Amino acid sequence: MDRRSELQYRPELRHYILPTLKYYLKLIELPNLEIETFIRHELEANPILEEMSTEETAESDVNEGTEEENTPEDLKEIEEFSIAELFADTPSAVYEGSADDFDLLDNVPAQGDRLNDYLLRQAFIAFQDKDLEIARLIISNIEDDGYLAASPEEITSEGYDINDVLRITKRIQRFDPTGCAWRDKKEPLLVQLEALGCNPDSIECTLVREYLKDIKSNRHHEILKALNIDEKRFLKARDMILKLDPKPGWRYSNVASGYVSPDFVIRWRDNQLVAHLNDDTMPRVRLRRQYVEVLKNPKGVPREQLDFIRQRARAAQHVIIAIEQRRKTMLRILDNLLEYQREFFEKGYDYLKPITMTEFARQLSVNPSTISRALANKYIESPQGIHKLKFFFNAPIGDTDKRIVFQKIHEIVNNEDKSSPLSDTQIAQKLGRQGIAISRRTVSKYRDLMGIPTHQYRSI
Repeated sequence: MDRRSELQYRPELRHYILPTLKYYLKLIELPNLEIETFIRHELEANPILEEMSTEETAESDVNEGTEEENTPEDLKEIEEFSIAELFADTPSAVYEGSADDFDLLDNVPAQGDRLNDYLLRQAFIAFQDKDLEIARLIISNIEDDGYLAASPEEITSEGYDINDVLRITKRIQRFDPTGCAWRDKKEPLLVQLEALGCNPDSIECTLVREYLKDIKSNRHHEILKALNIDEKRFLKARDMILKLDPKPGWRYSNVASGYVSPDFVIRWRDNQLVAHLNDDTMPRVRLRRQYVEVLKNPKGVPREQLDFIRQRARAAQHVIIAIEQRRKTMLRILDNLLEYQREFFEKGYDYLKPITMTEFARQLSVNPSTISRALANKYIESPQGIHKLKFFFNAPIGDTDKRIVFQKIHEIVNNEDKSSPLSDTQIAQKLGRQGIAISRRTVSKYRDLMGIPTHQYRSI
């Protein structure tokens, strides 16, 4: 048998994620309190890292530009790529939404069991090209309970066809957990019934569409009479409905802590608004000098020991770079937010400008889902109070400017009878009489974003 060896060249495209990028993807979503916990864990796990004292931190900020000459050769290669380019921190690579663009930050799901990440992983399998763009935009607007906060019309305003948006939304509703991306409280139940094999004309679907209130009020005889069915069949259908999940997203959403520590702070200083990160308590870390000296002068150090020091030093360097890059990204978002909403921070709710997360992302030349990651679970403290960052990224309600809605809610709560505060439903009714059509759910969402407690906690 003739056996010959020959060289073959085969082009192959592989997707590698740099270690620094892996850390960055993990850190960008974490609020400051969790970042501090992460750093403490790294300090315990990696002996090459050490915490800097307050005096050393101040000194390092002054001498930041001189550290390059003190970096060992073993670590310099880590810094040979451009961090700014890697994370799109400058507008050099403008996102146009074309199929040729590729954003590493958006193509790698973050750690944890958050609903949006779980849906995105399924979207990358189910969609391609433009459909994937639409799916990612839809998923970035899905709240923790599965509710789709943006209407199809708002999503199509980004230049997509409404039929494509509706088609992709319907397909996302079939993802696990079934029923997410719902706009009406009946929608997740109907989608789950369909997944269980019920056709649209079945008793189960009819009960959900037309008789949910009657089921809740135990008006069973009226339902039996209207549908002309026996009690056994009704009870079977009712039991199936009661097993459904009206808010399917909760299973994959983390429960937020009741204590809020703002990640960003905007304050008056010398008659000017100044923005900064609330990271004063966050440890600043560096490589231990004794190990840096070993890497600079490795003579006489056992090979096994030297390899261990190099490995841990590289890991430590990746952590340090990722932490600093996260800090720069957050500052960039904060500075742009202050510039855009300056009148709100200076004068109040009357001056809040409506903007979608997609439009804000376009201003920063990044993808909307990248902004969604960075804003997740973060708060900002300003002269107007403490707000979730997503408070600033909602589209107008119909033809009504969102800032007017916030101001109206604020006025209604301030003028209510403190011995008998208004519920969200009553606030929605008051707004309706003023010509603002708004649901109780939206009032609840906006009240929460404004930091106003529920009516049970507003009574004197």
